[in-house]
Amino acid sequence: MCVVNVLINLIVFLLGLCVGSFLNVVVYRLNHNLSPLRGRSFCPKCKKKILWQDNIPLLSFILLRGRCRFCHSPISWQYPLVELTTGILTLFTIYYSLFFIQTTFLVTGYRLLITYALITIFVSDWLYQTIPDEVVYPVIAISLLYAILFMPGAILAGLVAAAFFGLLVLATRGKGMGIGDVKLAGLMGLVLGFPGIVIALMLAFLTGASVGVILVVVGKKHFGEHIPFGPFLASATWVSLFWGQTIWQFYLDKFFI
Repeated sequence: MCVVNVLINLIVFLLGLCVGSFLNVVVYRLNHNLSPLRGRSFCPKCKKKILWQDNIPLLSFILLRGRCRFCHSPISWQYPLVELTTGILTLFTIYYSLFFIQTTFLVTGYRLLITYALITIFVSDWLYQTIPDEVVYPVIAISLLYAILFMPGAILAGLVAAAFFGLLVLATRGKGMGIGDVKLAGLMGLVLGFPGIVIALMLAFLTGASVGVILVVVGKKHFGEHIPFGPFLASATWVSLFWGQTIWQFYLDKFFI
């Protein structure tokens, strides 16, 4: 039985690696006006098609020693890191949802979808300062349907979160945040509802400010220089998706009871 469980976990992890490889393709192609669904993968430097044996998630990066087979240009560490992260989060999401809190397959599948969308948004905004509409809009539509069926209160949370960020954009004249953050905030509210959205925003602002200060101190950023906020919103959303209620209850018990 133990061997079977290990085998199942390995298969799930490998599938997660494959999804991570696809998410890398999505991020690159959406930010270079290319279709993520058509055409073979190619080296961004020499533009040569990548051989199938060089396109195996994680393993190919190791075997190629992080360099293109043809032009020997370094392969960004983004690719194996996103693949590995997606594999780990896929395994965690399925195990935690199905076996720890024992949710349904529908809920587990929805959480996987949200996880993959958040990874894509994190990487895209971090590298290119974009939150792709091609990712956000479909997930908003799915989350809206999910909210209507299972958590209608989340619709109000999404509207309030989007309005709040819209006011921030107006107040900062778009210098601190952009419309992409407004859309992402609306998605966060739809996914998390209340109090999850409160926890996520608190975590995002706290971690964003902390990382910003650290980057300024170590000289990686200058004071006032733009730091993408999407990665912090995406990370905080994922944490709140799984532990938001626990954090909220801890907060209430600690300070109000």
